[in-house]
Amino acid sequence: MNSPTATQIEHGFIVRQGRPEDCAAIAELFHLVVNASTEHYSQAQCQAWSPAKRSEDEWRNRLQGTALWVAEDGRNLLGFINLKPLNAPGEAEIDCLFSHPNAQRRGIAAELYRQLLRYAVDSGVQCLRGEASFYAKAFFGKQGFTTLKRNQHQRHGEVLTNFSMQLPL
Repeated sequence: MNSPTATQIEHGFIVRQGRPEDCAAIAELFHLVVNASTEHYSQAQCQAWSPAKRSEDEWRNRLQGTALWVAEDGRNLLGFINLKPLNAPGEAEIDCLFSHPNAQRRGIAAELYRQLLRYAVDSGVQCLRGEASFYAKAFFGKQGFTTLKRNQHQRHGEVLTNFSMQLPL
């Protein structure tokens, strides 16, 4: 593990590699964050996106074969990010980036992304891709990602919008 950065020390959290035993906390955090996302999505859309907490096994399967980092404060999971290799050589996808609603604006997403970016560059990734929510779109735009297109997905009778984004490295 890398030494904590000034941001991590100032705001009282660490970023470390994720482990399979983190999946229960990831399931809780994901469901909590999605259902608190009512600034850009209606409550019905949030419920369609995550109608119930997914199981540890579902998360373990989703995260298998990806590089995973988590942020924690010693007691609680504050956020997570993962990088999934794609079939195209040199390309990878940021599959998830979520931070706890009560821990936002503390640099958690930025620190998680910094770890992922370092790993991606060291691994020879030449292009990062992602499907970003309204919330994540602003964050990734600040990191230099460009929006390729706006997507609309039907889920449980609701239309959910996200954005295909990319960043050449």
